[in-house]
Amino acid sequence: MKKNMNIRKSMGMLLCLCSLSATAQEAWDIDRCMAYAVEHNRTVKQRKLESDNYRLDKIEAIGQFLPGVSGSVSAQYSYGRSVDPGTNTYISQSTFNNGYAMEGSMPIFQGGSLINQVRRARANELLGKAALQEAKDNTALETFQAYIDALYYYGTTRLAEQKLVESDSLVYKTRRQEALGLKGMADVAQMEAQQATDAYNLTHQRNLYETAMLTLKQTMNYPVADTLVLDTRLIDTPVIEQVRLSADNADDVFRIALNCNPTLRQSEMNKQVARMNRKISWGSLFPTISIFGGISSSYYKELHQSGYDNFADQMKNNFGSYFGISMSIPIFNRMSGSIGVKQAKNNYLIATQQYEAQKEALQKLVLQAVQDREGFLKESLQMEKKVTSDSIAYRVTRRKFEEGLMTSLDVQNNASTLLESQTGLLQSKLTYVMKCRLVDYYKGEEIIRNEERNATKETQIIAD
Repeated sequence: MKKNMNIRKSMGMLLCLCSLSATAQEAWDIDRCMAYAVEHNRTVKQRKLESDNYRLDKIEAIGQFLPGVSGSVSAQYSYGRSVDPGTNTYISQSTFNNGYAMEGSMPIFQGGSLINQVRRARANELLGKAALQEAKDNTALETFQAYIDALYYYGTTRLAEQKLVESDSLVYKTRRQEALGLKGMADVAQMEAQQATDAYNLTHQRNLYETAMLTLKQTMNYPVADTLVLDTRLIDTPVIEQVRLSADNADDVFRIALNCNPTLRQSEMNKQVARMNRKISWGSLFPTISIFGGISSSYYKELHQSGYDNFADQMKNNFGSYFGISMSIPIFNRMSGSIGVKQAKNNYLIATQQYEAQKEALQKLVLQAVQDREGFLKESLQMEKKVTSDSIAYRVTRRKFEEGLMTSLDVQNNASTLLESQTGLLQSKLTYVMKCRLVDYYKGEEIIRNEERNATKETQIIAD
């Protein structure tokens, strides 16, 4: 027994030395982990590129209002029979033709399609920004959940370590009392069995903690082989210090979320895009009017002949210009126009239904988040009282067991009850913190908070 106690003390000293070396590294709090995850998330990077494409589409749509100008240059050698551009008669000579032209056109009326294309592009740009924000928020929330899970399993591991230390102490005292004739072998066997159970539970909790840390690193896209040090002050902070008094109810939070939630914003912009597509489809039924104009000139020469005007004179003499207006009237396009209008109307109605469904889903999420926040606060406060009571009951039971007034089974039952209460308090407290952040997010606050940190304040940290 003394050998085992010495081994555990040595391991404890080693862990302390590791903790002291870990203090040289800065602890990562929740906000820093979320910021790192958002910065290195591949989905967020894709959404940024998509958002930039939407911005370019808007610029392109605005450019449709500007004239389109094109130029052309041609050069042609002819051998044999050809037309003389000077006399418009056929000749059988080798000739060289060189032409230059520039033409411009600009739409005047296209059934309102141009302005609606710009409006659609603006809606798509807002949709891209909302999609980017949604990707950032989802990444941050996933990281938040993974961080809370890692803290929870760290807390359960620490509770399991404390429980094993208690079991070691009880086994040692029980064996001493058995040697003095105050306890029987049954009590010793019962305590040793509990010690083995606590040792297994500690190993199990450590495995769960390592898995939670791996999940957190993967969620953050953090190098798995590198050490990640977490700030664990949240575990030891009393619930009363974490309470944020707020008079907001679910309806108030929902009204705010309607204007700032990026997921709902995407659905709204999809509806707006569908409405613009519907108007654009109507424009295909109207005539299109555009103006055009251009200039041209050319140079001509029969090969092996002389007496032609030079290049500058021919370009001046052959210079011409033109201007015109054109109108295209749709008469029959195989029913594609009317069918397109009906399809655009159906797509708009579909987008409207999707928006309403998304709004209902958001209302349920807000209501659930507010209820969970209040519920876990009440659970945490009650569990704190229960932990205090169970702790007193366990100490009294253990003292009476040492005095021979209680059995080993009574001690085990009280110890298990205390551990269960401590674990429940840890879970409810951490969940309450997360629900508070979630409700604040629905209220329009940033999910990642850049608060100033006091570097001189002592922090309790853990090293992976």
